[in-house]
Amino acid sequence: MTRTTTFHARLLRAGVDPQTVTVRASSDIPPRTLRRAAGGGGELNFDVYALLDADGWPASATYTYVDSLSRTPSPADT
Repeated sequence: MTRTTTFHARLLRAGVDPQTVTVRASSDIPPRTLRRAAGGGGELNFDVYALLDADGWPASATYTYVDSLSRTPSPADT
């Protein structure tokens, strides 16, 4: 059985104040990447963050911004 862990993810992005969010992970190790909803409009937008430091695991981990992704919603998304 997989254990669910709740931890604090510190998100770092150049030019933006660091943000801390609570995340649920279905593993005993920190996720390598996090995808966070961003923006809006007619597309699904996500900011992608990569694991930078997991010294505080399982209570916390630090991630750095990598890229933004977007896609047009499919009929199943609406």
